[in-house]
Amino acid sequence: MLLKIRRFPIALRLFLTVLLTTVVITTVSLGVLHWTMQKNFAKYVADVEMQKLDHLIHNLADVYGEYQDWGNAIQAQMLQIEGEAAPDDYDKLSHWWLRRQYDIALQQRYFEEHTIINSSNMAKIVQNTPALSEEELSILKLNLPSEFQPFEGLRFPLSSNQNLARIAQNNKAADSQQSENTTNKKQFISMPDRLGLSSRLSLYDAEQQFIVGEQSDDQMSFRPILVNSKVVGYLGLKPVLDQDDASSINFFSNQKRYLLLVYGLTIFVSLIASLLLATYFRKPIQRLLNGTRELTKGNYQHQVTVNRNDELGDLSNKLNQLAVMLDQHETSRRQWVADTSHELKTPLAVLQAQIEAMQDGIRKPTPEHFNSMLNQVSSLKKLTQDLADLAQAEAMQLKCYMATVNPWAVIEQEIENFKPKFEQANLTITATGEGADLQLDVDRFKQIMVNLLGNSIRYTEAGGQVHVHTEQSATHWTVYVDDSPLGLSDEQLANLGQRFYRVDDSRTRATGGTGLGLALSAKITQAMGGELSFDHSPLGGLRCKLTFPKQMKQ
Repeated sequence: MLLKIRRFPIALRLFLTVLLTTVVITTVSLGVLHWTMQKNFAKYVADVEMQKLDHLIHNLADVYGEYQDWGNAIQAQMLQIEGEAAPDDYDKLSHWWLRRQYDIALQQRYFEEHTIINSSNMAKIVQNTPALSEEELSILKLNLPSEFQPFEGLRFPLSSNQNLARIAQNNKAADSQQSENTTNKKQFISMPDRLGLSSRLSLYDAEQQFIVGEQSDDQMSFRPILVNSKVVGYLGLKPVLDQDDASSINFFSNQKRYLLLVYGLTIFVSLIASLLLATYFRKPIQRLLNGTRELTKGNYQHQVTVNRNDELGDLSNKLNQLAVMLDQHETSRRQWVADTSHELKTPLAVLQAQIEAMQDGIRKPTPEHFNSMLNQVSSLKKLTQDLADLAQAEAMQLKCYMATVNPWAVIEQEIENFKPKFEQANLTITATGEGADLQLDVDRFKQIMVNLLGNSIRYTEAGGQVHVHTEQSATHWTVYVDDSPLGLSDEQLANLGQRFYRVDDSRTRATGGTGLGLALSAKITQAMGGELSFDHSPLGGLRCKLTFPKQMKQ
């Protein structure tokens, strides 16, 4: 037992396809974006911050170039401090050494920036940065620390606030500075770390082994320290964003919120777009479906209106063309049936009347009467045969047995056979032409010539003439059959070749015509690769032009 498969309209499928595709793409894209942000954004921030550590890296390279070893450098610089150290002072200073080097780099950078600002050329460029006075700049220069003596100004034992002095904010520091200058000692100064980098710095050797600073298991940003183009160590910077940090959590929460907002807006826009797109395609498809249903019901006059410049518009036009063709074929079929019935009815009625007259004793069964009845039977036989041949020809099923034929020899023979009929009709026939080797069905070709010559006899007035002649080119061979009046109007000429069409119905019936001869001849000619056309004859009647190519494909 077959399961009934649920039917889904194409508009619904299109809607779901667009919506689900958008949902999947948006989900994957935003998910990857969020993951990438969490993974790489902190490192990116650290890499950007690393660009602000040029002074520090330069100083560390100079320090290593002086001592040729990081441990020796740190120990030697701590031993420069005067006084007697407590047991844990050197350990504290060891941890503090890298921060102090960063502090020195800040002061050097601060001094350079204000030196540039105080120059006449740069004062206009950096308008928002206040310039220092000459006195302040001089004091700053005198007390500018050196990376080779980072703890200058300190004395053992260490006090808790020695690194908090500000030259620009504390007048007592200025007085102390003057007293220190008398002894050629620089005051220990500390600059504010507005970037907050000092607590995240760490120093590593050339093999990236930790030396001093803030060691971290998180992803670090590194910049090499070069001495004579050789890497002697690395400066590491811990990412500012930490998964467990409150500010970091707030940052990533905001990012998630924005991503969810973008996700929701994207889904909403996709939903609207999918609905519009499905509606856009559903209406013409529904119209095409309704049009197809009307055609299946036999309503061939129904036309589908789809004003679109796309494949659906093309389909609508083709469907309308199909409806017109089906209507024409239906009209033609009905006319065919009506014409066939009419053509069969007349000889059958005559034959029936003759038989009934013999049965009633009105007409005696003489040989003449039997011959008349036999003629009616022959007429019916020819009519049915013509109908069968025409039906096969229109269905492109007409059998033709092609062979090499000299058509002019066949024409001469048929003209000779028709001479008694021409004499009986008081007509003169002349024939001039030449033959060619053509691929034709000789019996079908005879059938065509018999129809053309018979047509001339039926529609040419007594005393008229018929002229058969040929012409040929390198590619085609043509025979003309011209006759004298009766002439044809342009309207009559246009209808020639249609089945059951007669120029003079009474005249044709009197001569035994069925109205199928020219139509059948045209179809047979077409089946053999030729062409039959009609025109006004120079003799005043009808010209039949029969053309065949000289090279025929089997």
